[in-house]
Amino acid sequence: MFFLVVVAVVKFTDLKGYFNPDYTNDHTRRKWNAFYQFTKQKPVDVVLVGNSHLYTGINPENLSTALGANCFILASPGTTMTDVYYCLKEAIAVSKPKVAVVETFGINDYTSHELKQGTLSDQFKSFSARKNLGQKLCSTPVLFNSRNYLSAWSNTVRNHNFIFSDYKQIETNIQLNKEKLEEQQGLYLGRYIRFTSGLEDSTLMKYNNIVGFDGKKFIISNEAEEFVAKTVQLCKENNVKLVFLTLPMYYRHFKDMDAYVAKVAKVLEPHQPLWENQQSPYDYKAFTPECFENTVKENQHMTYYGSLVSTYKLASFIQSNLAGVLPDRSKDIEWKKLFYGYDGYFYNHPPENDGISQVLISNQTMDGVPVKEIELVPSQQGYKQLLVKVNKNSGIPVLAKTIRVMLDVNVNGQNQTTVVDAVSSLAYNPSGHYLFASQPLDYGVNAVRVRNISLIN
Repeated sequence: MFFLVVVAVVKFTDLKGYFNPDYTNDHTRRKWNAFYQFTKQKPVDVVLVGNSHLYTGINPENLSTALGANCFILASPGTTMTDVYYCLKEAIAVSKPKVAVVETFGINDYTSHELKQGTLSDQFKSFSARKNLGQKLCSTPVLFNSRNYLSAWSNTVRNHNFIFSDYKQIETNIQLNKEKLEEQQGLYLGRYIRFTSGLEDSTLMKYNNIVGFDGKKFIISNEAEEFVAKTVQLCKENNVKLVFLTLPMYYRHFKDMDAYVAKVAKVLEPHQPLWENQQSPYDYKAFTPECFENTVKENQHMTYYGSLVSTYKLASFIQSNLAGVLPDRSKDIEWKKLFYGYDGYFYNHPPENDGISQVLISNQTMDGVPVKEIELVPSQQGYKQLLVKVNKNSGIPVLAKTIRVMLDVNVNGQNQTTVVDAVSSLAYNPSGHYLFASQPLDYGVNAVRVRNISLIN
């Protein structure tokens, strides 16, 4: 009888959410909620699974607009390859993608039944955010030892210490009396911008004496290797093209980078996978200190800028190796409505006749430069930007870093001539054109005509 009372109380408090953790910044839960909501009406073409390296290292809006597809990140901090497998399995059951991208940082040394507290907490979080009850039941004995079954399924069991350590959270939950879903207006595809500035000079100096990540000490467990094989088989059974993705850390962050890469390769290569390895060979020109979190700790993430560099490299890899696999939704009016004006859209696609954007030049050669388009477009931040797109397929290499554009403009009713510099960036590499973008321009600027352009090295 007492046992039944305890079960009833636990069930009641779980339903009421009294012992829920603070969901304010639970972006894992938010990703799964958004994924289920998104797939009610739209398919996901590319699903990306992994840990925090993935959701800070890839920008799904730019990946979607670069590929002309729907791309969604389902990733959770600190997750293991075993958990990644079950996340991918549920994602495929909800909306079978054409391509699955599996980030490789979770292929490391772990045993699910022996996880330490921090990693175990991360696995609880990822498990709790998933929604397919059948799959969660099947994965429970794999992901957790028997002592943690109840904690995995019940916030009351897992967080009962709130009574003594965080009663304020209980009071907050009682007041809400429902789960806080953190719904956000607009397009959300699993992106999480955590770091906006890169490695500082003072941090770079520390590499003279400190090793962030030692490749020789890196170990991959038998369980990680087993679930790599299971992931490969899962994708084969569902006719999903699989890409493994290794996102980079700064090259000086490593001691024996080649040893680390070789160990990952040893696990992957028996399956002959598609592997986009951005760590090695390392692109010294593109992956500058600006791309990486300002830390020498072992677990180094990418900045927003770095995520753009990696995103366009991944897009190019998919286009080169999986040509024809993804649908081209870029001409679909519903797809355009979904992505129009969001991060990366105008960098990859021309604007519509929206009453704000302007296409000033289209398919003309100016001063020997094969211009695809010159556009004046709005940004989400409330300013305008001049974009110069130069055809890649013209056979004319563009070596300049800057294209200087002389414009006749109207600014708040006043006509004038001005010079605007549009600068190339290694962060953006659309497939059909070289991109040059200006600094923010006043929203009141309207272009009348382009007088001329010139290349500046």
